[in-house]
Amino acid sequence: MNFRTTLIIIVLLAGIGGAYYLFFQEPSDKTVKNEKPPIHQVYGVTRDAVQQVEIAFADAAYQDLKLVKDTTDNWQLTQPFQADADSEKVSQMLDDILNKRVKQTLEVTELAQYGLDAPSITLSLWTKGGAPKATFRIGKKAINFSVYVKEKSEAHIFLIESSALDDLTKSPTDLRNRSVLKFNPEAVSGIQFKHKDAGSTPLSNTINCEKRDGTWHVIHPLKAKADTQEIENLLSELRSLKVSTFEADGADTQAQLEKSGLEDPRIQVELIDGDNTYAIDIGASIPSEDSTHGRVYVKTAVYQDAVYTVAEDIYHLLNKSVFDLRDKRVIDFQRTDTIRIEIKQDTETTVCTKNFDNTWELQTPTGKIKADAEAVDNLLFGVDSLEAAAFVDDSTGSLASYGLATPSIKVAFTQRGEEEPTVLSIGDYMQDGTVYVKAEQSPQVSRVKRTLIDKIAQGIAWLRDKQVLNFHIDEAIRLTSTVPGTPVFTCQRLGTNWRLTAPVQEDANNAEVNAIIYVLDDLMAAAFVGSKSTPTDATTGFSTPNVQLTVELRNQKVYTLQIGNRVDASGRFYARLQHEPNLIFLLDAELIPKLKTTLELIRTSEE
Repeated sequence: MNFRTTLIIIVLLAGIGGAYYLFFQEPSDKTVKNEKPPIHQVYGVTRDAVQQVEIAFADAAYQDLKLVKDTTDNWQLTQPFQADADSEKVSQMLDDILNKRVKQTLEVTELAQYGLDAPSITLSLWTKGGAPKATFRIGKKAINFSVYVKEKSEAHIFLIESSALDDLTKSPTDLRNRSVLKFNPEAVSGIQFKHKDAGSTPLSNTINCEKRDGTWHVIHPLKAKADTQEIENLLSELRSLKVSTFEADGADTQAQLEKSGLEDPRIQVELIDGDNTYAIDIGASIPSEDSTHGRVYVKTAVYQDAVYTVAEDIYHLLNKSVFDLRDKRVIDFQRTDTIRIEIKQDTETTVCTKNFDNTWELQTPTGKIKADAEAVDNLLFGVDSLEAAAFVDDSTGSLASYGLATPSIKVAFTQRGEEEPTVLSIGDYMQDGTVYVKAEQSPQVSRVKRTLIDKIAQGIAWLRDKQVLNFHIDEAIRLTSTVPGTPVFTCQRLGTNWRLTAPVQEDANNAEVNAIIYVLDDLMAAAFVGSKSTPTDATTGFSTPNVQLTVELRNQKVYTLQIGNRVDASGRFYARLQHEPNLIFLLDAELIPKLKTTLELIRTSEE
């Protein structure tokens, strides 16, 4: 290759490089210089400064809109009707349009060809004063996903993204706030419920509740403490209630009232917050096609000329009786501070005390025994949360009518630092499975479900520790088993191994013997049988036990466990320790095969 050819190639390469630089590698600051400004920057209109918005549509299918910001900086829809607007949605709409960038500016004389003589949308924005800060007329779509726009006071037009049409094409429903009631639940101090009963005059049933010192009370038709949690949940649900559909507004509302059942509402609820009152009427139901998501018509006092529908759950939420709203707790005491429990029934008294290490002990005629911590907790929690299934309206009547003049059971709870215990009196049983009860400090007589009361009636049988034997497996030195129809056998521990001593003398199956000892060591009663319901020997089968096991310990203590007949109702088995014949308990059925073994299995050599 000669010098001339080489020079030509160098010149060509240099030219190609220069062209690439000129046409493809723009300077880094060129983008900044050509950056298109957004509308809010060009016209000095920021979203937060806008106080009023008007949107007019050429298409009669759309309603012109007027939105005004109130003194609390929330948006209100004032045209085509008065309603709360969704401030978030209005702000988003303003952001969408004001952040659009001006793609290109055009000097034109004829507006018709751009659709700006009769714009499809006219947007007017007020910041302050009597005139709009800017009015934008939006015309036809252009190429490159653009649309022509003209600000009213200017001669030129400009192009922005055509998505502006979608940003502004809104119906009143699109921008409305779907909250049915806007109030502060914590500020509400009074509630009135009016219900329409079948065959009664409209809204004849009235219940009034009042909040005093943070606690709710029923004040009409009777005076009683209210269920504060129930009312607070109700207020929370009302505050979060959303419109499902907007049915009618303005002049259309009157025709809708009869159809919607709001001329004679089923329920009316009023909330009082200082000088403010918030009310909601519940009308007829609208069944759903799938019968799972029904709706009801509602109307509020704030916008009397508007009818909405909401989820039908609100009807069930507000359809409250006095009983529903009352505090149904029967007795009030601090279970975590309780240090002594006393159960008196007839001549029998059960006393349970809490030790310094927070363990519980039962006082019995034969001395102190360990209490079942779970049973004591269940008693305390059960009584603390005991709720009335019904209230006796005539609580001033004779207590003898309810078996409460001389209660069958009295349960007293002494709390730390209190001299006088809190006492629950238990009276007569009813055929419907409820029991009359009364807190000693209250005049109110209630009926409660008997499940907990039945357990309390067991006294010490319910509260005592359920562990049957108290020893360690290494302490067992002799085991004797008696099972009807099989030979009686006795095993003796020699070191760590077991040996049969009767009826034969040979090494025993260590695994089989140890398995029984382990079950005896961990043996837990499913329940103790109360002294008042002690079954006969014929029922228990203790005269000829199905299984009898005697275990002797190193300290010379001897325990004999007798397992009798199956209990028909539960499938469990009656059992007792021979030295405590009147202390009968129940064992779960799955334990019996683990305790019932034969000489043949004990003699089987270990593999």
